[in-house]
Amino acid sequence: MSSAIAQVQNPLLPKTPTAFETRNAGGTAQGDVSVEKKEGKPTKITYTAVTDSRDWKDTTGKVIRARLLAFDAAKGDEANLVRDGKIRLLIDGTKNFSLLSLEKLCTEDRAYIGTLADARKPKASPQKATE
Repeated sequence: MSSAIAQVQNPLLPKTPTAFETRNAGGTAQGDVSVEKKEGKPTKITYTAVTDSRDWKDTTGKVIRARLLAFDAAKGDEANLVRDGKIRLLIDGTKNFSLLSLEKLCTEDRAYIGTLADARKPKASPQKATE
């Protein structure tokens, strides 16, 4: 009876034993790196909504559900609704406003903004009649 010895390579041992070693890429292994946490002040954003949420339609017929915002804080009824031919809309479901050109609004919405702007203008005080 003859015995045969087979040579079997062990696939678990790499040909180069250092191939699977982890190497440090700079710094030491003690973990002496730290990140300084700075406490920032929260930013407070205040919008002055002039209208309740309503449908705004552009000239193409697209409808946007939003509220009209003033450009500056209202001082009485003197809120600035139109600036450089644009209005600000706070679209429902979002936190940021969008600028929309008045030219892109349908004529009914432009007329509505015109009546709002006229109503918010300061009224002249009546002058006393001279006798």
